[in-house]
Amino acid sequence: MVRRKPSQIKQKYHEKTLTDEAIRITWIRLLDVEPLFSDYVWLQITPFDLTQLGMGLLADIAPIDFEPLTIDFTYETPTTEEMEQGIWMKFEPLDFTRLYAWMLDLDTYIYENFILEILITLGTRRLQKAVYGKTKYGIGYYDPVQLREFLRSTFYKLRLLRTPDISWRKGLEIIRDVVGAVRGIDEHVYNRLVLMLSAQKFSFVLGMGVLGYSFLTEKEGDLGKIPFIDARGNEMEVKFKNLEHLQIGFILGVTPLGYGVLLPKKCIYKMKDGKKNPVAIQAVIDKARRISRRVTLTTWAYSNYNRPDEMTHYHKSERVAQYDTLQWQRRMIEMWVESQIPPEEANPMKLRQYKNAVLQFYAWKAKRHRWGFNAWKRMTDEEFKEWWLGNWEAQGLNRQVLEKLYEGFKRWLPRLREEKLKVGEKLKELRRRLALSR
Repeated sequence: MVRRKPSQIKQKYHEKTLTDEAIRITWIRLLDVEPLFSDYVWLQITPFDLTQLGMGLLADIAPIDFEPLTIDFTYETPTTEEMEQGIWMKFEPLDFTRLYAWMLDLDTYIYENFILEILITLGTRRLQKAVYGKTKYGIGYYDPVQLREFLRSTFYKLRLLRTPDISWRKGLEIIRDVVGAVRGIDEHVYNRLVLMLSAQKFSFVLGMGVLGYSFLTEKEGDLGKIPFIDARGNEMEVKFKNLEHLQIGFILGVTPLGYGVLLPKKCIYKMKDGKKNPVAIQAVIDKARRISRRVTLTTWAYSNYNRPDEMTHYHKSERVAQYDTLQWQRRMIEMWVESQIPPEEANPMKLRQYKNAVLQFYAWKAKRHRWGFNAWKRMTDEEFKEWWLGNWEAQGLNRQVLEKLYEGFKRWLPRLREEKLKVGEKLKELRRRLALSR
């Protein structure tokens, strides 16, 4: 394998991302993949969001707290002064609290979305979740912070990092044990999501069916029927009537007691004006449409904070310098890992795994904008170590070697993480400040 020099790496990054030609080519390629991206949005984001809306009802978590359900962005064109500083598009997080007031409170969410007959069942079936500083002592309950983060976003981050196979289920078990979750909760949430994905493929369900992808529903009596493989690998057929049965319903042989609600066969969603989509389902549909239509803006996200004069040569580009700092950290870490691995563990595949393990140890508690990492960020050092060792040992690495890497690397870890976080924000803040000062 030929190793490129740092200068060659910087030049390649600049040519692929920040030059005039790179921006033009990226724009064209995004136009080409727009239909594929749209498929991804509808086939991945939609069932994720609908599953989370159901989990909120079962776990007493308000919709506003779920990620990535409430992650979306608005954009606007920059001023002339901002363009001179290389700000090609201004992206800001969408304010879901303003757009969807019902997401802020679980009781309001239930009232706005479900018919009167089911309100008591959904709204008062158990003690409500307490809020620090608001709920009086003794009339609410508190989740361990990490368990809440596991349900709120980490479960879905793991789904994106791995396909739903044995390795994913093993990863869920490890983090479940570290955060102190009740045994079986990982299987339950896994089953809910896989049920939704199966229903999207093998039936046509309101708010989730996709033309040209979803099959017409196979019927048994007045119920739909879909194939399903649960978290333990058991193959079965699941019968259901409506979307809410998949989201929160008790399904015999799939749902543990206490993790589902006995529902009537009729739809319990409240149709707006008697015929329009329920507000929650419409919110998911609207979000998917917004994301699908914004795919070409990725061009400007890639090239942001890159002035016109910096597009001509990589030596002039502060974005390239920022990139090189982060790559220098990575190269230094990988060289150190290579020096620590004993010969019997140093075949190319395992060596790459050990490097990835240490890079994960370095990076996952120092993420700036990426959703889904809060459970790891909130772990104590010992809890994170326990999870990290178990995760990589399950992938075939030697625990003693991992222990050695962990203890050796942790001495200079805080400084590297601090520098990584500062580098990521520095250029953005500088360019915005310069634009405002003009």
